[in-house]
Amino acid sequence: MGEGYAGQRKKEGGDGFETIDDLLAIAEYLYKGLINLSNQRHPLSVYKGVKHMQPNNQHEMVKASTRTYFFDIERTKNGKPYLKLTESRINPDTKEQQRNTLLVFEEDLEKFTGTLNVMAKRMQ
Repeated sequence: MGEGYAGQRKKEGGDGFETIDDLLAIAEYLYKGLINLSNQRHPLSVYKGVKHMQPNNQHEMVKASTRTYFFDIERTKNGKPYLKLTESRINPDTKEQQRNTLLVFEEDLEKFTGTLNVMAKRMQ
C-alpha cells in the first residue's frame, strides 16, 4: 500500500495535510485499506507485515491447523483483570469467519486452569 497520502505530501514539500480535501483524501485512502484488509483470506492476521510493533505481554495468539486462538488479558470497568479466550475459524460450508469467546474471571482462574490441566492429561 505504500506510505500513504500524508507521507507523499511530505515528500512533495507539504506538511502532511492542510485542507479538508487533504483529510478527505486520507480518509478515502484509509477506507480502501480497510476494505483490502477485510478481503484478505485471513483478515485477523493484522500483524502480518506490520513494522515496529512492540510485543504486548497481555496478548498471545496460537495458530492451529484450521483455527486461531487469542488469549487476551483485559480489565473490567472496576479495573479487575480477566482472561478473554477467542477462537476464530472459517466455516468450511459457508466460508464465513466464525468467532467464539469465553471470559474467565480472576476468581475462577485457578479452578479453570486446574480443570483444563486435568482434562489435557486425560486426553494424552
